[in-house]
Amino acid sequence: MKPAKNEVGGGVRLPKSFYERPLTPKEAQFATDNINIVWWYLDQQGLDRAEWFDVVIFRYLISVKRWFALPDLQKVKFVTVACNAMRSAIGNARRKSAKEPQTVSLYEPIPGTEDLLYIDTIAAPEIL
Repeated sequence: MKPAKNEVGGGVRLPKSFYERPLTPKEAQFATDNINIVWWYLDQQGLDRAEWFDVVIFRYLISVKRWFALPDLQKVKFVTVACNAMRSAIGNARRKSAKEPQTVSLYEPIPGTEDLLYIDTIAAPEIL
């Protein structure tokens, strides 16, 4: 398994099988021992733990795998590697969310109007 190197400090892309494999016992113990980094990071960012845990935990676990697989990465503190990975996961989730259509009620005022409701903009059916 030879990684493709894109840039120094984490831009290395490993094969898909690497990301899909379970943690080794050593990696699992390391992830457990350092889980406080996840809680600390979410708290530092002012993010709700319940809402954002699922977003960041998978990137955290991948950062554990990468930490053990890439000796050059160990030149950087693990907390830095993990926080960078979680920041990226949050940014990706926010970009994805921003692209999703927003649900609005037809009975809500349209922003920037003088209380014009969305329902008021729908043409009435023509009666023949």
